[in-house]
Amino acid sequence: MKKTNLGFLLGLVTYILWGFLSLYWKLLSGVSSYNTFSYRIIFTVITMLVYMLLSRNHKRYQSEIGGLIADKKKLFMMILASFLIAINWLTYIFAVAHGQATQASFGYYIMPLVSILLAVIFLHESLSPWMLLAIAIAGFGVGMLAFDTGQVPLVSIILALSFGLYGLVKKNVRLSSDVAMLVESSLVLPFVIIYLVAFSKESMLDYTLLENVLLVISGVVTAIPLLLFAEAVKRAPLNIIGFIQYINPTIQLIIAVLIFKETIAVGQLKGFIFIWIAIAVFILGQVIVMRKNK
Repeated sequence: MKKTNLGFLLGLVTYILWGFLSLYWKLLSGVSSYNTFSYRIIFTVITMLVYMLLSRNHKRYQSEIGGLIADKKKLFMMILASFLIAINWLTYIFAVAHGQATQASFGYYIMPLVSILLAVIFLHESLSPWMLLAIAIAGFGVGMLAFDTGQVPLVSIILALSFGLYGLVKKNVRLSSDVAMLVESSLVLPFVIIYLVAFSKESMLDYTLLENVLLVISGVVTAIPLLLFAEAVKRAPLNIIGFIQYINPTIQLIIAVLIFKETIAVGQLKGFIFIWIAIAVFILGQVIVMRKNK
């Protein structure tokens, strides 16, 4: 019980940290989103290399990375996962910086439903009637968003799809969370360096002291929640961790409306209401399954 409680607490802290992360990226809205993303990758690699040295688990790192390089299929999967999570990170940073934090929050609301749908399509997993109903309602909500606003909610869809596909690709790649983070950021590293050297019109000399500090610690800000999440999953059942995941987009949405002063149009609200109903149906189904399992 103590182990489960600790896992729940770690999961709760993780989702709260992720929820407030939009405030962090908003402080960097004066920096190009592409540059913010690029420096995030660079400092994540540096952070994880420092973590590796301090943890003194060099043999484990060598063993896992060596095994990954030897297995071409798993290496390809990790390359694909790296670019999927890169798309997710860049889209989120761009959305917050350009007044689309509301759309970003709804991307994370529908992400679990997208993950379930992908599991059905690619892994041939079965769906309960509750999940089928939730996915249908969410799909209707997204369709209503597109119909009433005249535009497809691209930010929401890209965030949900990229993270859903990322989870799907990572399903058969067994790596420790810290090793995976080092590998994923390292695989994207050459591309962001090329961008910063050859294409970027800004440098860190153009930024304020606060912006430079925020960029330098972005690796730590990225690493801490992910490492906490990995520890939470080890200690608590996945259904409990999954059940509280809606704390993250809820905090994001509150911040977007109350702090960033983003507005929700009537057309958007109609679609969002159906997405909220879908989430309520999904949670109700999860509760029923948990009670049956007990």
